[in-house]
Amino acid sequence: MSDERTEVPGWGIPVEAQASVLLAEARRLVNDGDLEGAVGIAEELLDHDPGDLDALLLVADVAPRYGHGEVGVLAAQQVRRLGAEVGAIEAAALFAACEFEAALEAADTCLAGAPADARAHAVRGQVLEVLGRLPEADEALAAAHALRPEAYPLPLPVADADWEPLLMEALGRLEPEDREAVRRWTVVWHPAPDPALLTSSHPPIPPSTIAVVSVADGEELVCSVFTRNLARGCATEGEVIARLSRALGEEAAQLEE
Repeated sequence: MSDERTEVPGWGIPVEAQASVLLAEARRLVNDGDLEGAVGIAEELLDHDPGDLDALLLVADVAPRYGHGEVGVLAAQQVRRLGAEVGAIEAAALFAACEFEAALEAADTCLAGAPADARAHAVRGQVLEVLGRLPEADEALAAAHALRPEAYPLPLPVADADWEPLLMEALGRLEPEDREAVRRWTVVWHPAPDPALLTSSHPPIPPSTIAVVSVADGEELVCSVFTRNLARGCATEGEVIARLSRALGEEAAQLEE
C-alpha cells in the first residue's frame, strides 16, 4: 500500500496538516484583532482548496468586519452552494454590504430554524435601525442582549439634550488643527444612517459607521453622527466621548487627503 501524501509545494508537510496549522493561525489573528491578516491566510488556503469550508466561513465571518462585506457575501454564498449551513454569518455579511432587505430576509430565515441565535437577532436589529423601523429594532436588539449580554450590549442611553455637551468634550480631545476643522462643520444627529447615504459611494459606506461628512448647499460641510452606532457597546459617557473624538478626527484626516 502506498503511503504517499499530497504536499503543498515548498511546505514539505501534508496539505491537511498545513491547512490545520494555518487555520489555527488565522483564528489567532482574529482574536488579536488582525482581521485582514486572518482573511489573507484563509484566502491562501482557498487558493489551494476552493472548497475548504472552514476557510470560507472565516472569510464570510471576518471580511465584513473591516469593510469588505461583498467579500463576505461571496464566501457565504459559496458555503451554501457546497451544501453547508452558514447561519447568521450570511445575514451579517449582507448587512455589511448594505444589502439590507436581503440581510433581513437571511436573518429571518436563520431565526425560523434557530430562534435562539443571538447574532441573527442582533443583525436583524441593526438592519431595522437603518430601515428606520426603530421599535422593531429595539425588540430584536433586546432579544440578542438577553441571549448573549456580553456579546451584544445595548447602546448606552443618552438624552437628546446631552449630545451637544458630549460633542464639546470630544472636540477638546482633538489636535488643534482637527478641532478647528470640525468647528467649521454643521454637526447633525441621527439615530442611524440612511440607506441612500450609505450606498451613495462605491464601495458603500459601512452601516456601522459613526460619522460621515458630506457637502450640502454648495460648500457647507455637514457631519452626520449616528447616535446608535456611537453609543453601541459603550458603558460610560467617557467611552462615548472617546469614540466620537476618534471618529471626528478620522473624518477630518480624510478631508485633508
